[in-house]
Amino acid sequence: MPFESKFAGILKNLVICLWIISTSVTWAPSDSLAAEFPGIASDGIAMLLPPAGGSQFTLGAQNPNNAELFQIERKTIATPHTQAGVRYWNITAHEINYASGGSGNTSRLHIRASSGGQQFTWKTQRGFLSSERDVRNQEFTAYVRVHGVTQPERAAIALKIRGGAHSEKNPDLASCAMMTYQAATTGAVVRFGKELRHPVYDYVKLTPRFDAALLPDRWVGLKLLSFAVADDTRRVLNRLYVDTTAFTDAKPSNDWKLFAEYTDIEGLSTGSYSKLVDWGGWQTTLRTDGIASLDFTLISVREIVLPAKF
Repeated sequence: MPFESKFAGILKNLVICLWIISTSVTWAPSDSLAAEFPGIASDGIAMLLPPAGGSQFTLGAQNPNNAELFQIERKTIATPHTQAGVRYWNITAHEINYASGGSGNTSRLHIRASSGGQQFTWKTQRGFLSSERDVRNQEFTAYVRVHGVTQPERAAIALKIRGGAHSEKNPDLASCAMMTYQAATTGAVVRFGKELRHPVYDYVKLTPRFDAALLPDRWVGLKLLSFAVADDTRRVLNRLYVDTTAFTDAKPSNDWKLFAEYTDIEGLSTGSYSKLVDWGGWQTTLRTDGIASLDFTLISVREIVLPAKF
């Protein structure tokens, strides 16, 4: 066989092998979405799924103290800072007597991307709590750093979605689901939770896919994807991605890795609830517990296009 023909055959086989390898990596069942970045958002964050029409919020360079559709609970003042080229805001946690019992420190940042007011609860919802513009299938992102662990058994950051107001007078308004990223001292570094009726929480302890936990004085990127499973109205997939590198040369590293996931199923009890949380939410919340203060930046939430497969 002439050398040219033999070489061409070897090259062809090599290309085929590389194509097979790349295809299998792209669609690895453990983390298929991480290989599908459709682009970079305006704040420099990689999008794991493409944006869809509808409501969205990006804090970007806005001042969180007066940004439209954004609210810091108790009107705690956020102060601006810059370190190693990273611009961020800091808030001090406030003391709280928990409705569920006990006391501690907490901070809460609320996004109301669809504006308007809450009309419904988890019992009366019509696929949304406020309007058809409520964020439903979504990608919620925040870069955070905590300081001063005040309660090691509580130290956690919760990403609460699809929810509403928390009220003693009307407990059913809460209507939310969440995933939490926690300190190892809590006994569970990651959990899925529901609080449909305030302040009754269900938590499901999840198994992390790699070694990580909430640590003081260290930046971390958190990204929660929650979306309906195609052709199955009885399931919603909730996935927490973590970027432990956070920043490289003052820019988001976008080193997103799937940390844990939970499939919420209609009729499957998590303790107090068996209702599937699949509606659009009036309020999206970033919450801390058991820490003294919070640094935050690059917060956003948006509606996403459902993946064809995952």
